[in-house]
Amino acid sequence: MSNPKKAYPLDGKTLFGLSTMRWVIVAASSLMTSAFMLYLTDYSGLGAVAATTGTILLLVGRIVDAVDDPLQGWLMDNAPVTRIGRYKPFMLGGILTCSVALLMLFNIPGFSSTPAKIVWLAVAYLLYEIGYSFQPDGPIRYSLSLDPKVREKLLVTPRIVEQFIVIPFTFFLSLAVLLGNALGSMKTGVGVLAALYVLPMMIMALIGTWCVKEGNVVETEAKAGFREIAHMFRINRPLWILFLAGLIGGMSFPFIMASAAYYIKWAFGAEAFATNAAIWGALILFGILVGTALAPRLLKKHAPLAVALMACAGTAAPLLVLYGLSLLGLNSMILFFALMFLALIASGMSFIPGTLLSMETIDYALYKVGKGMQGINQALGKLSEKAQAAVSGAATGAVLIAVGYVVNEAGDYVGTQPVGSLLSGLLLVCCLIPALLQLLSALVLILFYPLKGKVREEMYAELNRRRE
Repeated sequence: MSNPKKAYPLDGKTLFGLSTMRWVIVAASSLMTSAFMLYLTDYSGLGAVAATTGTILLLVGRIVDAVDDPLQGWLMDNAPVTRIGRYKPFMLGGILTCSVALLMLFNIPGFSSTPAKIVWLAVAYLLYEIGYSFQPDGPIRYSLSLDPKVREKLLVTPRIVEQFIVIPFTFFLSLAVLLGNALGSMKTGVGVLAALYVLPMMIMALIGTWCVKEGNVVETEAKAGFREIAHMFRINRPLWILFLAGLIGGMSFPFIMASAAYYIKWAFGAEAFATNAAIWGALILFGILVGTALAPRLLKKHAPLAVALMACAGTAAPLLVLYGLSLLGLNSMILFFALMFLALIASGMSFIPGTLLSMETIDYALYKVGKGMQGINQALGKLSEKAQAAVSGAATGAVLIAVGYVVNEAGDYVGTQPVGSLLSGLLLVCCLIPALLQLLSALVLILFYPLKGKVREEMYAELNRRRE
C-alpha cells in the first residue's frame, strides 16, 4: 500500500522549491565571507591597496544598505500581487542580479589602471547588494503556514539540503589553488571556479523558486504606508530586540570565516594551505550539519528562544578556550581544528530556532496591526547579514592594514610587520571577538525579548481565532 501524497505546503514540489530557491544566497554568503577578502588581497592584482580597498568597500556598502534595504522591503510589501505572487517576481530578479554580481566580483578584468579595477569592483558590489536584498525567501516561506510545527518541518529539510550544497563551497579555496596551478594563474583559477560554482546555483534557484506556490497570509488588504510602517516599528519590540541580538550574535560566524583562512594559511604553512583549507572546509560542513541535525531534537523539548541561547553558549565556550590556550603558547593545528569544530556545531544549531523567532516577530506585527510586513522584516534580516559580513571583513582588513599585509608574486608574505603580529590580530578576530558577541547576544535575548510565556500563547490563540 503506497503512502498518500502529502498536502500543500508539505508536498514534494514545495519542499524541493524551498530546498533550492536559496542556493544563490548560500553561494553568495559562502563566497563573500570565506573567499572574497583573500581573493582581493592575494590574487586579484590590486596589490598593496587591496586590503584598504576591500575594507572601504565593505563599510561604504553598509551605509548604502542602511537606506536601501528598508526601501527595498517597503517596495516588496507594497507590490501588487501578480499571477505568481507578490514576492516571487522579486526573488527571480534578485537571483539573476546577485549571480551576475558574484561573477563580476571574482573576475576583475586585467585593467592596467588600478582606479578602473576599483570602479569595476564598486559597480559589481552595488549590484550584489541590490540582488542579495531582493531575494525575499523569508516572506515566501512565511506565507505558506502560520502553524509553528509546519514551519519547523518546512525549515529542517531545506536547511539540511543547503548544508550539502555548501560542500563544494567549503573546498573553494583548496580547489582554487589546484585549478590556479593547473591554469598557471591563481587569479584565473579563482574566476573560472567562481563561474563553475555560481551558474549551476543560479539555474537551480530559479527552478526552485518557480516550484514554490506562494501562500496566503491573514492580513488586511490595505497597503503598508510609511505611517503604518512607523507605527509597526514603534510597537514591534520583539522585532527590534531580535534584530539587535541577531546582528550582534550573527557576526560570530562571518568573523570566523573571514579570518580563519588567513590564520590557517600563515600559522600552519602556506605550502600546505590547499590541504589544510580542505580540512577546514570539511570541518565547516560536518559541524554545521551536526548542528542542524541537533536543532530539531532540542526543539522537541525546548522553545526556540531556549535553543537559540544554547547555541550562543555552545559557540562561545570553545572559542574562549582556544583563545586562552593561544595566550599560553599552545597553538597546535589539532587544537585549533578540534575546538573550532565544536564552535561550528553550536553555530549550526542557531539557524532553525533563529528563523522561528523571526517568524514570531512577523506574527506579532500581524497580531498588532493586521499586516505582517514580511518584506520589511526580510530587509532587516538581509541588512543584518550583510552588516555582519562587512564588519567581520572590515575587522580582518584592519588587521591586514595594521601589519602592512602584502603577498608577493611568489606567494610569500612580505608585510611590514612580522607574521606573529598578523596571527595575534587574527586570533582576536576569529576567537575572542566572536565569543564575546555570542555572550552579548544571549544577554540581550534573556533580558529584553518579550515573546515568552502567556504573551506568546495569547498572540497565537488570537491569530488562530482569526483564521477560523
